[in-house]
Amino acid sequence: MKDNKSAHPKVFEELVTATKILLNEGILDTYGHISARDPEDPESFFLAQKLAPSLITADDILRFNLDGETTDNRPAYLERYIHSEIYKARPDVHCVLHSHSPAVVPYCFVDQPLRPVTHMGAFLGDAVPVYEIRDKHGDDTDLFGNSPSVCRDIAECLGDKAVVLMARHGVVNVGSSVRQVVFRAIYTEQNAAAQTAGIQIGKIKYLSPGEIKTAGSLVGAQIDRGWEHWSERLRQAGLA
Repeated sequence: MKDNKSAHPKVFEELVTATKILLNEGILDTYGHISARDPEDPESFFLAQKLAPSLITADDILRFNLDGETTDNRPAYLERYIHSEIYKARPDVHCVLHSHSPAVVPYCFVDQPLRPVTHMGAFLGDAVPVYEIRDKHGDDTDLFGNSPSVCRDIAECLGDKAVVLMARHGVVNVGSSVRQVVFRAIYTEQNAAAQTAGIQIGKIKYLSPGEIKTAGSLVGAQIDRGWEHWSERLRQAGLA
């Protein structure tokens, strides 16, 4: 792996800003983490050392290989293999986020699939897959993605989708850039909240396959506006 210092500083800046945005918008709690593939070396990715998200700075970013290993001796997240195995399985993915997004978490433990209910959730596809750890590992696990074997299964369950849920645990968002993943994470949360509200009101008319494709293409081109908006909210809150 290359020396961490050779990385473009823009990657570190975006990871730190993304972490702050996701905290400010209520997607991240005390736990959770976002990573980015090294644009100069697709066999490596960047992820902060094991810290509470609110404490992370650019100096805390570590370089990992696609086996989830690093030469840095600072502590690393147990769930780093979620990132490494997805990068390994999906060359198109350049950012991975793991969170416990509040409105989404209920869909990790009910038999109701998370599905797109508005144009902003079109990227979710027909339904969000749920990785069930009990299928291979029984009902006495810690529910973590803290081993390569479990995380390979998570990556397999994700397939070519933008989101996968971990049963009774949390959410994984992926995308082609840090900004796209932040956009998707925020609208995964909003879609989940809207779907839950809709279920309480009446029968939901979910997006059709045609709407998923067409609306997804339109909305997917708007990620920079979202990033600018959420970044400004950070500045207004004195958190930038």
